[in-house]
Amino acid sequence: MSEPSGRSERSDSHSTDSSPPPGADSGERGDQRPPRKRQRVRLSCLECRRRKLSCDREFPCSRCLQSGTPERCEFETRPGLAPPNKLGLSQTALAGFDSRLSMPLVGGGDSPYYRKDARETERIRRLELEVAHLKGLLPKQLSLDGSTVQEHSPRVDKIIDSQPDDHIGFDNLGSYLDPGCPDKSELRFFRGKGFKTRYYGPHSAFLAVQDLTGLSPFMKETSTEWFRPLHIHQQKDRRKDAELREKAFLAPDLALEALLPSREETDALISIYLDQFEQIHRIVHIPTFRKDYAKFWDPAETRSAASTVLVLSMLGTASCLAEHLPNKFEKMISSSHANAVRWIEAVDKWQELQSQKHRRLIHYQISCLLYLAKRVNTIKKKRFWKGAGAMALDAISVGLHREPTHIGHKISPYNQEMRRRIWATIQSYDLQASFDHGLPTILSSLHYDTEPPRNIDDDEFDEDTKELPPSRPAKEYTFSSYQHLCRQSLPLRLELNRVLTGPREDLDYERVIRYTNEISQEIDSLPSWDVSADNASEGVPKKPLLAYTLLHIELRQYIIPLHQPFLRLRKTNSKYQYSEIIYYNAARDMVLLNDRLSEQGIRTLNFLREDNLTLAINLCSVTLLQPRGSTNMIMINSQHTLQLMEKCLAMKEDRILRCGNNEPWGYSVMCAALGLLEAHLGTKTSEAAKAASAERFIKLNYKLVAGQDPPVSSQQSQLVADQGVNKTPAGTPYPPNLLSDNFDRSKSVTPFTLGSGIQAPPPSGPIDIPGTLWWVSNPADPSAVLQMQQFNPEFNLDALGFNLDALWGGDSFEWDQM
Repeated sequence: MSEPSGRSERSDSHSTDSSPPPGADSGERGDQRPPRKRQRVRLSCLECRRRKLSCDREFPCSRCLQSGTPERCEFETRPGLAPPNKLGLSQTALAGFDSRLSMPLVGGGDSPYYRKDARETERIRRLELEVAHLKGLLPKQLSLDGSTVQEHSPRVDKIIDSQPDDHIGFDNLGSYLDPGCPDKSELRFFRGKGFKTRYYGPHSAFLAVQDLTGLSPFMKETSTEWFRPLHIHQQKDRRKDAELREKAFLAPDLALEALLPSREETDALISIYLDQFEQIHRIVHIPTFRKDYAKFWDPAETRSAASTVLVLSMLGTASCLAEHLPNKFEKMISSSHANAVRWIEAVDKWQELQSQKHRRLIHYQISCLLYLAKRVNTIKKKRFWKGAGAMALDAISVGLHREPTHIGHKISPYNQEMRRRIWATIQSYDLQASFDHGLPTILSSLHYDTEPPRNIDDDEFDEDTKELPPSRPAKEYTFSSYQHLCRQSLPLRLELNRVLTGPREDLDYERVIRYTNEISQEIDSLPSWDVSADNASEGVPKKPLLAYTLLHIELRQYIIPLHQPFLRLRKTNSKYQYSEIIYYNAARDMVLLNDRLSEQGIRTLNFLREDNLTLAINLCSVTLLQPRGSTNMIMINSQHTLQLMEKCLAMKEDRILRCGNNEPWGYSVMCAALGLLEAHLGTKTSEAAKAASAERFIKLNYKLVAGQDPPVSSQQSQLVADQGVNKTPAGTPYPPNLLSDNFDRSKSVTPFTLGSGIQAPPPSGPIDIPGTLWWVSNPADPSAVLQMQQFNPEFNLDALGFNLDALWGGDSFEWDQM
C-alpha cells in the first residue's frame, strides 16, 4: 500500500511543479519567457560529494558510517519536503566530537540511523572492504592455510620502502608474515630492516591490531578531520630525527679517545685479538674492520664514539695476552689487567647510555666484545650467567634467532650472515655460562631456525655482495669453521643442559650411557684439519688447532657431570667402573688438549675458560676414590695424573702472572688438591705435602710482591735489609725470576727467617723451583725441623693489601665465594 501512495505523491508533485503559478492570466503568460527546466536532484549525499567519493545512497551512507560521521550524511531535498533529522548535534567541532564519543554502538539504541537493514548493510560493506584490502595486499596466491606469502606485491614493497627504517604501518604488517615458521597457523612478523629490527610473537598486540581491518585509515581520517584543524595534530619529522641520530652517531668522544694507548701498542693488541679470538667467536668482519681501522688513525677522518668503543673493547680482551710477561703489579693486579679494567669500565658506561631502539651492527658487536672482555679478565664473575642470558633475550627481541632470509629484501646478504654470526656467538656465551654455573638456559626451550654461519672466509664477501658464496666442505678450515661445526652438536648440548639442570632422579644410568655414546659420535664426526699448515687469511694466520680443541672440549665437558653421581657407587656395584674410566679419560684428554695449545703459545682458552681449575679437581677426586695399592688403570697412571695436575697449575700460574692474583681461591685450591693427592699416593708425607703446597702458593705471591709498582714501603724495605734478604741456606736457589733485571731484590720480602752467612747465588742461568721446601727436604734432620719452626714474625703483607690467610682460604674463607 505504501508504494502506490508514494507514486501518487510523486505524480502530484510533478503536476504541481509543471503548472503555471496561480493568479497568472493569459497576457502575462504571453509576455513571460519559457519556463526554466527543473534541475535534477543530486542523489549522492553532500559529504560524499564534498570528498569526491562514490555514495551508495543509503541513509546514512556507508562512507559516512565508515568514517564515523553519520551526522554529516545529508541529501538534497525538494521544496516543501522536510530535511532528514540530523540528531540535533552541536555545530561546533568539539561538541560533535564529544557527541560521537557518546553515541550508542551499532545496534545498541533506538536511533533511526541504526536500523536493522542499516546494520546489515554496514556489515556487508565492511566485509567487502576487507576482501578488497586483502586482495590489494596479496595479489599472488597464498598457501592453503593463508599463513605464508609466496611473493610480495609491488604496491606493498613500494609502501614499505617509503617508510622509515624503524617504522612499518599497521596495514603493511601482512607482508612480513613468516614463511619459514613450522607452525603455519602461528603468525610471526618483523619490523624494520638490517639490524634495526623488532620481532613479535604470535600473541602480541600487533597481531590483534592487524585483525582490525580499516583501523589505520580510520585513525588517519580522524586525525586529519579533527586534530589538524584544532592544531592538536603534529606531524613527526622522521627524516629530521634520523639526520640528528646520524649526526650524534658520527660525533667523536674525546674522553674515550684519551684512553687509547699508543698506535704501536694498539696495533699489537688488535692483532692478538684477530689472531686468536676471531677464529672461534665471529664478531667482526675482518676486511671491513681493517678498512675502518685504517681510517681510525687517519687525522683527516673523524672518529665516531662507537668505533672508539669497539677498539677499546678489543684492547680490553687482548690486554693480558701479550707475548711479554708483565713485570709491574699494582698490589694484586698487573698493569695489563688494570688497563683492561679501565677500558672495560669506560665501554660499559658508554653502552648504558645508548638507545635500545636505534641500534646498528656495531652496537651488537660491542656487546659481544664487552662480555668477552669481562670473561677473559674475570670481572664480575657471578654475573656471567645473567649477562649472557640478557644478551640472548636482547637477540631474541630483534629476531636474531629466526632465519634472516624470511624477512625478505630488507636485510642485505652481508647483514644476513652477520646476524647468523652474532647469534651463534651469543648462543655460545649463554650455553657455556649455563654449564659453568649449573643453571638452565633459555635456549633449551626456544624455537630457533637460524641457519649456521657459512663455512667461508671473510674475504669471500663484503657489504656490497649481492649473493653469498656457498659454504665450503667441513674438512676445509676457515675462520668460521668453529661456528659452522658447533651448530651440528647444539641440539645434543641443549638436551644435556636441560637434563643436567633438571631433577637428578630422572637421570638413570641407561640414559647416561646413551648420552655418552651420542657425545662420542659427535666427537668422531668432527674433522681433523692439518694443524701444521701455515696459511693465512687477510693477513691473520689460521689456527685450526684452536677451533679443534674447543669443539672437542665443549662436548667432552658434559661427560664429567653425567658420570659424577655414579663414581661413589663403584664400591657397591662393579658396573659403575665404566663411569670411573670414562670420567678419568675425559678429564685427561681435556688437559692434554689445553696443554697442546699452551705449548704453541695460544692462551685463548686458558683465559676464556676455567678448565684448569675444574680438571685438576676432577683428576684429584677420581684418583682419591681408588684404594692405595690398587692395580687398576687410574692408580697405575697416578704419576701421569700428577704430571697432568702440574700442567694445570703451570697454566694457572701463567694466567695469574699476567692478570694478577685477583681470584686467589682457585689457585690455592689447586695447590691443596695436588698436596692431598701426593699424600694419598704416598709420594710425600702429609707434613711434606702441606709444606710443598704452602711453598708453591707463597712463591707465586712472592713474585707479585717483587714486581710491585710502586715498590714496597721504605719501612718494610729497611726491615728486609736488616734481616739480610740476600742470604739463603746453602744449596737453596731463589724462586724463579726474582733475580732477573725486572725485579729489584732489595725491595723484596720473605715470610721465613733465613739463615746467615750464606751469600746468594749469582743471577745467571736458569733457576729451577725445588720440589719441596728446603726446611722439610729431610724431616729426619733435627736442625731442619728446628728451622721449619723459625718463621719470620715481622713478615706482613698488609701494607700491600695482602692477607695470606684469606688468600689461602683459612677459617675466614667463605666457600660461597666460589
